Amino acid sequence: MPVARINTKRSRRIAGCLLGTFFLGAHALAQTPATPLPSPLTLGQALALADESHPDLDIARSNIDRARARVLEQESRQGTRAYLDLIPEQVNPSTGGGGVNDSRARILVSRQLTDFGRTRALENAAHGELAGRELAFLDARQQRRIEIMARFFDVLLADARYAVDNEEMAQRYVAYDRVRERHALGQVSEVELLESENRYQEALIVRTESQKRQFAMRLQLALALNRPGDIPGELVSPAITGLERDIPDYKALFERARQTNPVVAALRKDAEAARTALSAERARSRPTLNAEIEAADYERNLQARSNFRAGLSLRIPLYQGGEVDAAVTRAASEQAAREAQLHKAEYDLQKTVLDAVQELETLKVKRQAAKQRVAFRDLYLDRARAIYEMEVQTSLGDAMTRLTEAQWLATKADFEFALAWARIEALTGKLIDATAQETKP
Repeated sequence: MPVARINTKRSRRIAGCLLGTFFLGAHALAQTPATPLPSPLTLGQALALADESHPDLDIARSNIDRARARVLEQESRQGTRAYLDLIPEQVNPSTGGGGVNDSRARILVSRQLTDFGRTRALENAAHGELAGRELAFLDARQQRRIEIMARFFDVLLADARYAVDNEEMAQRYVAYDRVRERHALGQVSEVELLESENRYQEALIVRTESQKRQFAMRLQLALALNRPGDIPGELVSPAITGLERDIPDYKALFERARQTNPVVAALRKDAEAARTALSAERARSRPTLNAEIEAADYERNLQARSNFRAGLSLRIPLYQGGEVDAAVTRAASEQAAREAQLHKAEYDLQKTVLDAVQELETLKVKRQAAKQRVAFRDLYLDRARAIYEMEVQTSLGDAMTRLTEAQWLATKADFEFALAWARIEALTGKLIDATAQETKP
């Protein structure tokens, strides 16, 4: 359903002029990016920038790179290795005489055949960690989209609120001007004049705060887009669809989210990786079997020496000074921590899902109330116009202001409802599609 907009030509001209003056200094000091933001900016265009460089995404990407490097490291453990040994040595024969040069050089090629499961366990743990980091990156991308959407809506609401407060200020100024004229004719007292002026000054303060909020919200949007030097100007109000969906059942939504939520899924992968890593540490006391080929060259040739050797090498750990026990203890504590984090995340998810469903129910009622308020204020304005045309004393300006305020509340309710649905989708791992965000002029 399209969002109700506050879009009178007069308020747009006033807001545009004031914003242009207000932002001039900020634009002069800001660094201009290589590709400036489109103007006017649509929600789809803003969301399309969500995957560009940002500290949150950069951290998530670096975590993926680190996990991928760990996978390569573990996979290389069973690869072929080659060593060159250069051993300069001088020996003194037992028969007496001077020293003899017994230097030698050798090339050793070795490949691990099996360590009875330890390397495989380490590889599986590394792959599990990588999968977890990729899921965490998915969540970071989703949160970036929600943040941009929220800040985009904040700008639109700030502009709409300014239109309301500007109309309120204009109405009070007109009233104050009339009282001032009547005071000059001696028809009203000094107290009434000061009271009217005070109401106007209060409205002016509120309008000024609204104007400041316009810039503050645009700066927040620029930061969300990682464009601190490119403050957005005009924004296009989106036509939000899909708000009339049925509110999901709490239990069904939680079960789906428990399986597909990227945060929980990432922690589940981390827990699995920790369990596998524990198995790998326990396997450190197992033997290793290697295939070896050696080619050597000796300065002193002896009958027992061979320049070429090939065979198998079985290494059986006998004593490692408590190193294995310490590693197992550390891995076990890491597994316990990962399991605890997973359980806590599931508990938090259950509460988050409940809060999200209840928020949708509340916002649904608020949207209906906002629609009724707009309908009432629209009829009230028609009535005020009719009375005004009959030259009966009435507050036509107040009726217009109240309608504008009702439209702002309706827009706010729609935006909040759209954000609530976006958070619901995020809980189930569904990525917001930037191309699906329609716009209207």
